[in-house]
Amino acid sequence: MSGRLPSIYADPALYDLVHAEGTDDEVWLLAYLAELHGCGIKTALEPACGTGRYLAGLLRRSWTVEGYDSAVGMLAFARKRLAGWGKRVKLSRGEMTKYRPQRRFGLIFNVLSTFRHLMTEREALAHLKLMAGALEPGGIFILGLDLSSYGQDEPDEEVWECRQGGRRAKHVIMSIPAEPGTRRERIINFVTTPKGKKDAVLESSYDLRSYSAAELAALIAKSPLRIEAVYGYDGRDAVLDGPERALWLVLKLVSGL
Repeated sequence: MSGRLPSIYADPALYDLVHAEGTDDEVWLLAYLAELHGCGIKTALEPACGTGRYLAGLLRRSWTVEGYDSAVGMLAFARKRLAGWGKRVKLSRGEMTKYRPQRRFGLIFNVLSTFRHLMTEREALAHLKLMAGALEPGGIFILGLDLSSYGQDEPDEEVWECRQGGRRAKHVIMSIPAEPGTRRERIINFVTTPKGKKDAVLESSYDLRSYSAAELAALIAKSPLRIEAVYGYDGRDAVLDGPERALWLVLKLVSGL
């Protein structure tokens, strides 16, 4: 991941709170796609695993899991969350461009546009090659990201509120579209949460590398992977160059590799 981590990473519990919604549905979809397209081996790897919420969901579905992240605080939170699962879980510190697992997996997944934190083609290809090398024969790599449509995208703002236990927060996320020459989409976050008698506002901004459908297809063509299937975030069938731009790609090893 290029550059500094977003400041919300300094508060793993808050990060977990604002990203919790929809996790159970996404875990269900991960397991379903693995059953539909995979090799039947229930071992999973999550790069940039954060607070471990996806891994926890897979563990409850009888998977054996491994995750890695570059943020020490995130890993500490994930270790506490997953401590009761014993040898069925392994967590390590690592970066997407360098971490080389010591085993193979039936499922590897990198969703929520986390892949787009890799800001150069060299970094992106390095990650794809490392993950391809960690797949079981017939295993799948699920890559989830939002695509760009240059010249058509407009600035966007999303607002949602969340509550868990005794804590609540309001999350505002704004995006400034990328230009094809720069391939950098600007993301601006404001997370507001009560602190004493006042509200604390945590602000962070960072760039994500943009991909049109053609740019993503060209990148994957340079890797040891091929596109097996494409789905929308809701699990419905989609196509890479269709109108749906929030996609999960199911990738498999190129035949003969």
